[in-house]
Amino acid sequence: MKACVIHAAGQMAVQQWPELSLEKGEVRLDFAWGGICGSDLHYYQHGRVANSIVREPMILGHEFSGIVCEVASDVTGLSIGQPVVVNPSRPCHVCDQCAAGLTHLCRSMRYMGSAAHQPHTHGGFCERPVVLAAQCRPLPKGFDLALASMCEPFAVALHAVALAQITPGATVLVTGAGTIGSLVAVAARTAGAGRLIVTDIAEPALERIAEVSGAETFKVGNAELTAAAETAIGEVDVTLECAGSPAALDMAIRLTRPRGRIVQVGFLPPAAPVSLAGLLTREITLIGAYRFLDEFDLAVQQITQGNVNLSSFITGRYTMDAAATAFAAAADRSTNVKVLLSFDA
Repeated sequence: MKACVIHAAGQMAVQQWPELSLEKGEVRLDFAWGGICGSDLHYYQHGRVANSIVREPMILGHEFSGIVCEVASDVTGLSIGQPVVVNPSRPCHVCDQCAAGLTHLCRSMRYMGSAAHQPHTHGGFCERPVVLAAQCRPLPKGFDLALASMCEPFAVALHAVALAQITPGATVLVTGAGTIGSLVAVAARTAGAGRLIVTDIAEPALERIAEVSGAETFKVGNAELTAAAETAIGEVDVTLECAGSPAALDMAIRLTRPRGRIVQVGFLPPAAPVSLAGLLTREITLIGAYRFLDEFDLAVQQITQGNVNLSSFITGRYTMDAAATAFAAAADRSTNVKVLLSFDA
């Protein structure tokens, strides 16, 4: 079968890959659609995500949907032809974090498409990925499988918003209007945000999220723009920092009210220079958000039932043979939010 494989920074190939055998509890899928995530881009551009370094060939991808084409003899509840979306989490279920119900913080997590362990955990960007039946969430027959691939990033957004503890009518600031920031803004609006504000350095991204969520938007990126934005925004109850930018976190600290809450969603660069004095003097709570828990099932429910419409965030569709072009498009935030891949597009 064909697979999209990363070998090292800048070295990605769509190549032949051996079919995986089917073990107990597993199903084989016909790949439908997969989204290029920021971590996929980091592996492609830098050969690593933080301390997860590509040391051997690894199939990319953890945001994907498919159709069941084979099931192990012990699998029940799934049958051939069933459309599904895949939860890429594979926690150990035995560590202290799993025992506490915090499976997303599993100390031995095998997240699909991750180089955190050796051997690496292969992702789903192949023609016939094999996954645990327990990872599959059935979809309604005929549901848009491209839209279904948005479940994983939307689950990340829902988890961040849950940690934000947004009260009805709260003033909420989202810094960064990339994929996760845009989805966080949608989730925050659904959670009851009153005044919703989004900042970014890219005008097209701000225009898109304003149209989808009704958010106030402000362009930042230099001292003059940021100062003008801060004056117009004023004080906020909650900030969700999705840009992964020290400057954005500094702004969040300046704008969040006393005893307000900041949720750090974007990954900050190592040794990021940030002034934390405002956290102390205003007793602001700063909490990190990482992946998701039961929010994956909530994401599936909200997307399939039409509670949210994320279709406008799908801005590019490519065949897997054009993966390099697709990755370049995904890196262009002035044009794209979520770029999808398919073997049959």
